[in-house]
Amino acid sequence: MEFKKPNRHSRRPGQDISPRGAAPVISRPIPHPAPTAIPAQQSASPTPGDQTQKHSPSSQTRRILLSRKTLIIASIIVVAGTSFFAVKALRPETKEVATTPTYKTVLPNKKSINELGGWKRISPPEKDPVFAYADTIGDVPVSISQQPLPESFKNNTDTQVAELAKKFNATTKIDAGDTAVYIGTSAKGPQSAILAKANLLIMIKSEKKIANTAWADYAESLQ
Repeated sequence: MEFKKPNRHSRRPGQDISPRGAAPVISRPIPHPAPTAIPAQQSASPTPGDQTQKHSPSSQTRRILLSRKTLIIASIIVVAGTSFFAVKALRPETKEVATTPTYKTVLPNKKSINELGGWKRISPPEKDPVFAYADTIGDVPVSISQQPLPESFKNNTDTQVAELAKKFNATTKIDAGDTAVYIGTSAKGPQSAILAKANLLIMIKSEKKIANTAWADYAESLQ
């Protein structure tokens, strides 16, 4: 019987045959490293995009509120300005009210307006100015008012003054030099005198009766 030499290249069961010199084939899968967990603090930090998205609604709300506030303020300014000009257009321009006479006046001899307590305006602001001061004739307190002679009195002044005196029941006429003085007496004693002098219409009121000569002297002393 003839024996054969075993074949050197014969393979055992279950063994792969690879060419000589080639790298062995690894049939097992290569294990991959496990994914590294992100730390909690790092994962909670929002990205720039997330932060923009997070604050976008509140920023938009603030912009809306600011826009509304600006609109309200602008509306108030417009309404206030319109009201101011409307009122100014409807209301006539107020004249400056004089506190002292702007026309020539007369005073008793040797007396200044400061000694008499100053001028006091007795006419309303919208009317022509009439100023008065306080004095005494003898021991009787009197109030003397003066105003420019009205235009209608500049012709026939004596006649116009006499007509005015009648309306005040000042029918007693006395002469004070070149000036006619018309005196009226009330039942309770106070008197009133009306005269025109130095282009002024002058009215004097007393608290009680004064002698005609005293009236005349006072009227003549007005310079």
